Amino acid sequence: MRGIKLDQLADHFRNKDRSLPDQGSQRHWFIKARQDQQKRSDIEGRMDDDILGLAAEVVMATQIQIDEFKVKLDTYDEATVIALMENQAALDLVNARLQALLDRAYVMEDGRRVFKTEDGAQVFDEHGLEISPDQLDFDLIEPSRPSWESYQPDFELRNNLDAERQGILDFQEKLDAARDKIADGEISANDLDDLDAELVDAMPPSVRAHVPGFDSASNAPEMKAAFRTEVVPAKPDGNSPAHGSQPHPAFDPMG
Repeated sequence: MRGIKLDQLADHFRNKDRSLPDQGSQRHWFIKARQDQQKRSDIEGRMDDDILGLAAEVVMATQIQIDEFKVKLDTYDEATVIALMENQAALDLVNARLQALLDRAYVMEDGRRVFKTEDGAQVFDEHGLEISPDQLDFDLIEPSRPSWESYQPDFELRNNLDAERQGILDFQEKLDAARDKIADGEISANDLDDLDAELVDAMPPSVRAHVPGFDSASNAPEMKAAFRTEVVPAKPDGNSPAHGSQPHPAFDPMG
């Protein structure tokens, strides 16, 4: 009887031991849990570092920086207006010369005015399109009519001036957009620097020529007191060369 009880008791403890994890399993579980916790801590630490780094990068521009940038915009605006005035004056001159030639040009039946080359081999219309011999008998164009060689230079100059004008107007729109971006005074220092660099890159040469401090295509001026210098546009006259025949002289703030 006593032996039976001892056997039953031994079986009981054997079964109980089977229901519990052994020491090796427990040690493996604790190691894995500690590793998982370390991974979570590392990830959270990197996220905190990224957030702190981002916060450090987003430094708002000061009011002084914004005010100095507004001075730049004012100066760019003045230079843009001068460039537009000069462009218009040059366009007026070249259009007058072209009109004088068009008034004397041979007129085709469809109304196009045309010009024959000096060697008589080609004919072009007022828009620069070539006319074929089956469209027109070249001999109908009298030698007294202005030649294509007399019309072409100013024709190309006008096209260049039109392109220049569009570039100036596009830049003027960028200036307006820049003013809108700083209107509420909420812009980061980095964004303000980027905006400044974009305007310098987009500035047409005709505008750049009237911004004090620019002495080359890659030299951006320091916009301090020098940019409060009044810029007075030159008065075009009939004796001035057509705009585009030579580059604008660089503005000398010391002159």
